[in-house]
Amino acid sequence: MRKLQRSTRVPGFQSKVSRRGVIQGAAGVGLGIAGLSHMGAGAFAQDEIPREPSSATVDGKLQVLQKIDFHPDHNQFIKDEITAYAELNGWQVEVSEVGSLNAGEVAQRLVAGVQAGNAPDLYFDNIPAMRQYQDLGILQDVTDLTNEMIAAYGDTTPGMKTNGNFNDAWWGVPWFTRVDGWWSRRDVFEPAGIDMSTLTTMDERRQAALDVSDPANNMFGWGVTVNRSTDARSLVQNTLFHFGSTLQDESGEIVTFNSPESVAALEWLAETYGSEEWAPMLPTGVMAWTDTGNNEAFLAGILALTQNAGTMYAKAVFDEVPFADQIDYLPNALRLSDGQSTDMLGGVMLHPIAGSKNQEATYDLVRHLCSEAVQKRIWTISRAYAVPAYLNGWEDPIITENANASRAKAATYDNETFTGLRWPGPPSVAIDSVAGGFDQVDMVAEVLQGRPAAEVVEDYHNRWVQIWQDYGLPGE
Repeated sequence: MRKLQRSTRVPGFQSKVSRRGVIQGAAGVGLGIAGLSHMGAGAFAQDEIPREPSSATVDGKLQVLQKIDFHPDHNQFIKDEITAYAELNGWQVEVSEVGSLNAGEVAQRLVAGVQAGNAPDLYFDNIPAMRQYQDLGILQDVTDLTNEMIAAYGDTTPGMKTNGNFNDAWWGVPWFTRVDGWWSRRDVFEPAGIDMSTLTTMDERRQAALDVSDPANNMFGWGVTVNRSTDARSLVQNTLFHFGSTLQDESGEIVTFNSPESVAALEWLAETYGSEEWAPMLPTGVMAWTDTGNNEAFLAGILALTQNAGTMYAKAVFDEVPFADQIDYLPNALRLSDGQSTDMLGGVMLHPIAGSKNQEATYDLVRHLCSEAVQKRIWTISRAYAVPAYLNGWEDPIITENANASRAKAATYDNETFTGLRWPGPPSVAIDSVAGGFDQVDMVAEVLQGRPAAEVVEDYHNRWVQIWQDYGLPGE
């Protein structure tokens, strides 16, 4: 690989934020993202959205739990639209901002509400462990409502089906596909003679990240953490997929994690984050980042490559970050064994909660949030983060005229055989109990602390065998 000619500034960006300030802020902000200023894309008028009145009434308040994303304008539009629809119908509404259902306190709140007969009415999120929460009795069968949306807007995506359709029913209504993958700065890599779109292995991408790193000038090639976070979990899982590791066999009854492929993946990650060779590409403090650390560092202009949901890119476009048009979406690295894709873009679903006292009103709110006008507004505010959950939407100019949104279509539809963590076997609550935790991240931490990768893999394999057996499966 050719080296980047060293410059005295980050291409396309004059930052007044010091590298130390960015890294320190990124390490501990949690959801404190309002400080990233809106710089001029302009707010969208809420009154331009057509709304069909509902005949439903509400018992007390309609309670909506809103999963907060990194993009404040995205969050605000959704909250305002829910409020406006409720006001149209004379309903009292309470929209509570919460984290992911994968965070224990949200799940506990929902379980407690359902059991006490005081369940919230609606929650929305991208839930990788949906079967686990359905098994807890949180989620409601919404097959009829989902089929109604499919009839109106076209078939939904393979990822939505994989995550939300099981036990012969739908447990969430697809809302928008959530773009997730790698994001690179074309204006950083091209001067080094590197075309990132041609690099399909983790080795190639890691080498390119090192080649363009210039710590003296606040440019770091590899902006991803393995600290305990959902972003880190995605990185570790994708690395395991890339090396050919699997969690279960085709039957879904046997755990298959203890393999040379799993060991190789962990050793690769330990080498990436623990050796002097790759240290120049890692930002100071990267091992303390939370889920927003890479977002903030990337938008501040100090990262060339990161893995993230598209909220980061959408915010760059919405806030007119100077290098926004130089950001390219890249799919995940291909599987080494057969060169196949390991992408499976799922997305955000609307989940009416079991035991809701306001099902008719909740269903009408879901219908409104899935309406064409609302969908288009979300795609516009969240460019190449929120893309269609239904086939008809992919031909809309909002999608086709944005290169990154268009690229997401291939990652969404082209590989219907790969089903994520459960691949190559069927869905199960056992799989989702692993998907919703941080075991994969924790095992990387153990290897970085000096335990042999083979020993760590064996330990976690045995732990998961026990989980399989707890759910009545042989496990081994």
